[in-house]
Parts: sequence; structure tokens; C-alpha cells
Amino acid sequence: MNLNSFFESLASNASRNFKIEQLTLNSDNETLREVVRLALDPFTQFYQRKIPSYTTDKTATSLTNALGALYDLSSRNVTGNAAIEYLRMLLSSVSSDDAKVLERIIQKDLKCGVQVSTANAVWSGLIKEYPVMLCSQFEQKLVDKIEYPALVQTKMDGMRFNAIVRDGKVEYRSRNGKEIQLLGNLDDDFRNMANGIDCVFDGELLVVSGTGHLDRQTGNGILNKANKGTISVKEASMVRATVWDVIPYILFVDGYCGTPYGTRMESLNVMADMKQPKKVSLVDSWEVDNYEEAKTLFEGLLADGQEGIILKDKRGAWEDKRAKHQIKFKGELECDLKIVAVESGTGKYEGMLGAIVCESADGVIKVNVGSGFNDEHRKTYTEKDLLGKIVAVKYNARIKNKAGEESLFLPIFVEVREDKDIADNSKEIK
Repeated sequence: MNLNSFFESLASNASRNFKIEQLTLNSDNETLREVVRLALDPFTQFYQRKIPSYTTDKTATSLTNALGALYDLSSRNVTGNAAIEYLRMLLSSVSSDDAKVLERIIQKDLKCGVQVSTANAVWSGLIKEYPVMLCSQFEQKLVDKIEYPALVQTKMDGMRFNAIVRDGKVEYRSRNGKEIQLLGNLDDDFRNMANGIDCVFDGELLVVSGTGHLDRQTGNGILNKANKGTISVKEASMVRATVWDVIPYILFVDGYCGTPYGTRMESLNVMADMKQPKKVSLVDSWEVDNYEEAKTLFEGLLADGQEGIILKDKRGAWEDKRAKHQIKFKGELECDLKIVAVESGTGKYEGMLGAIVCESADGVIKVNVGSGFNDEHRKTYTEKDLLGKIVAVKYNARIKNKAGEESLFLPIFVEVREDKDIADNSKEIK
């Protein structure tokens, strides 16, 4: 079976059901199963996102043998320049089609719309989903359950990330578990703060220029390069981190840490006070005694140009789910949708990007988004770049047309979410 051609056939059809059907028909193919696992498992990394130049071998070794050889990269038996040469040698030892399969694995992207949930629908339990605790949207009934004194923290406007410190080594992951390459820029700070403990820091990455942060679209454009492994040394040096949580590594992998959030935040404060990191800061936090104080802080931060706040119950555990004890207060509505079609521009945008057609994960909300793109986006974004991607969209209200179909009022493109694989469900969209 030519797996590269198989993945290309999956990419040609956007239907998730089609992908599941084709994978199920070939589910007894052990090589296919292993390729999918290696490419999608967030806890298997190869630390080489950039593919070196190579020439393939017509009398090639088998793909199965090449998959076994990837262990030396995932275990870090070879690192640095030696790892680059090792990967070049491995890619050169297989056929051209099998080399393309290895590229998909190395880049942790099957490039055919198959994500962890799709793979697990075919091979139950094949891949452990990367753990992440998410905040809840504002609901008065949730706010009423918060116990005071509580914490209010600034809602950051960057890219969500984890810094994972194990055995003195630091690696960075996006919220979907993909490697973020920061070229060692923040390693010393996180290594020093961990102080020999295997742990995971949770926070957001921002990009600085001069004395201030770059705007979200520009900054996250640079951070998307780190997600793709194409960031330059100069760009990586501009990255800063703001953190708001720390979880023991073994409990992070397990998906639950019962230590109350107030205690975890105190641990972070001690780490920062002792080690005085240069490029890592703690999120701005205030203790409030009631909802009115939280609301006043929210209104003040909005007036200062901030995005909003997160209200956090100090009793809350860390858990791999959407937590009801951490609640977003936002000034503008925003959601993450999947691009299902790309439309060409007309008039002055002829030959360029015109609009994107997006929908929620369950297909309930569908919207055509044509605003928010700058001239560079319209010139460079192609259907291949965008189709199937997740994008952040700001809007004014959730509406229905005359036919009763649900959409969004005044949708505006914000950014491509390279750190997300799954769109928001309509139940999560206000």
C-alpha cells in the first residue's frame, strides 16, 4: 500500500466521515496505524520540524524499518546537528513516497485533515489526547458559585503554550500538543524556575518589539512560525512568556492535579521571586472579595485596552477539561471556526483571497468571513494554506437568517489558529 497516495486521497475529500471510512477499511494495516500514531501522538516528538534536503534511494529500505529508526530522534539519542544529519540519512534511505510519509510524521501533521479524535474513532484509545484546562464562558450561574476571596487575572492576547521541564531539559508545546520551537530563548528561565523538579508551566507567549508587545495578529504570525519550525533566531529572541500555573509533570500527563489553584499560584510566586526570570513573567493578578470588585477590575482593564479578565476560584483543581471555576469576562465576542471553503476575490481583489466559509465543529453555525484580511493576507493565503484550518473570528452577535440557519453578525477574521485542531462547538458560542 502506498501510504503517501493514501493520505493524498484523504486530503482530497473534506468529509470527516469519508476519512473515518477509508481508515476503517485499512485499519488492519499495522504500518498505517503506526504512522498515524507517530504523527499525532503529542507525547512522541522528534524535535526536527524543518526537513533537510535529501535524495531518495530507488533500492530503498522499508518504511517499517525507517519508522523504527525514528526512535533515536524521539528519545534524543541524537540531537543538534547530528540529528539533522541523521534525519537527512533516514529520508535518503527510503523511496520518494515513503520519504513524504516520514515528512508528515516529523512535522507532526498528516496533512489530510485527520486529527486525534478521527484516529481514535478508528483505533480506540490509539492516541492519548494532549491535556489542557480551558476556561468557561461567562455565565452568571457559574460566577455565583465562585468562593471569595478569589483571583482576577488579565486575559492575555497571545498564543497558549506549555513549557515542559523534564530531567533539566525544556520543550514547548501548543495547546494541541504540537512542538513550538523557540531555539532555546526561554530555556534558562524555565529550567531555573523548575529548580530540578519535573513540571509543566501553563501560560501564553507574546512577542515584544522595543518597549511594548506587538499586536495580536503580528505577534501570533511570528509565533505561528515557531509552531511550524520556521522561526528565525532574531524572531525567537523577541518572544516572552507570561505564566499563570504550574503542574507536576506526572499529574499533568494524568490529567488531574488536586492541589488548589491558590496554592499552585503561590508556588509560582516563590519560583519567580527566588530565580528572577528575565523573559518570563507572572500574569497580573488581584485578589477580590466579591463579584462587584471583579466587575470593576474588568471594566477598568477594558478601558485600558485589555481584552478582559479571568475570574478564578482559588479552590479549583487543575483538570483536563473546561473548568467551571475559571470564567472569562470578555469585551468582544470571539470564537474559533473551521474553514470549509475558500472564495476568490473580485474587483480589486481579483486573483486573490476574497473570503472564507467557516463553520462550528458540529456544523450548526456557518458564516462567510470576508473582513479582517490585510493586503498581504489576500495576496499570500491560498486555498491549500487555509482549507481545514481553524481560525479565530470576532463578531457582534449570533443570529439566524430567514431560513432559520445560524450565523454570526459582522464576522471579522482575526488569525489562523495553528495551535488548534478542533473548532468550537455551537454550544460554546454565545
